[in-house]
Amino acid sequence: MAPPIATLSAAIGVPALILILTHLKSLPLAYTFRSWLLLRSLVKRATMAQLCPDPLFTVVSQDYRCLLDDIDYNQHMNNSTYNKMLDFSRIHLLYAVFPKMMMEPNHNIFGHNAGVLTLFKKEIAPFQQYTIQTRVWTWNQKWLWLQHRFVIPAEGDQTEPTVACVAVSKLVFKRASGKTVSPAEVLELCGHFVNNPTVEERRARNWETAANLLKLDTLFTDRDSWENTLCLSML
Repeated sequence: MAPPIATLSAAIGVPALILILTHLKSLPLAYTFRSWLLLRSLVKRATMAQLCPDPLFTVVSQDYRCLLDDIDYNQHMNNSTYNKMLDFSRIHLLYAVFPKMMMEPNHNIFGHNAGVLTLFKKEIAPFQQYTIQTRVWTWNQKWLWLQHRFVIPAEGDQTEPTVACVAVSKLVFKRASGKTVSPAEVLELCGHFVNNPTVEERRARNWETAANLLKLDTLFTDRDSWENTLCLSML
């Protein structure tokens, strides 16, 4: 005897619904749709503020939960997910701190991500809540660095949240012609006073660390040969 239609529908529909709900971030166009929703809210906020920027070192934050499509075979958040989520944090920061550059097309200046460095300290478990915090870190004549933290809320007997990961993003500003625009010029364009002694002290202090990170660019001119290669097809 064939099972009732309702029973058959439930047997197929319930698992399918659970699969969809637990993998929302990986559905077709999900990333694009989430980016659009974020941009829509940020543009509305910046317009209402008449493109007045938030303070230069303001911290923007976003709350998330680690879903099943975020985890790897080690049963914690996949390393690639960190970089994926940082896309939204950079967008948030740029529209909050640099609204004139982002929304006034006559300036013809665009911000580009030139690299990300992530350092892991504690895993983010499945279904665990976490917050990404982002702020301007430092800059020189060419590069603007952003600082990120993945923070797990305090639980149980904990009194302080746990920093699971820290990361930095290296940004560069360019015109459509390809000419580089200094971060100081962009900051002044957006209404920030970079000549403030307090601002300069913080920038210079953090640059002592960021300058060392630029040495990683020597990896592009590695002198050691790559000829001794073991090939493994993943197809």
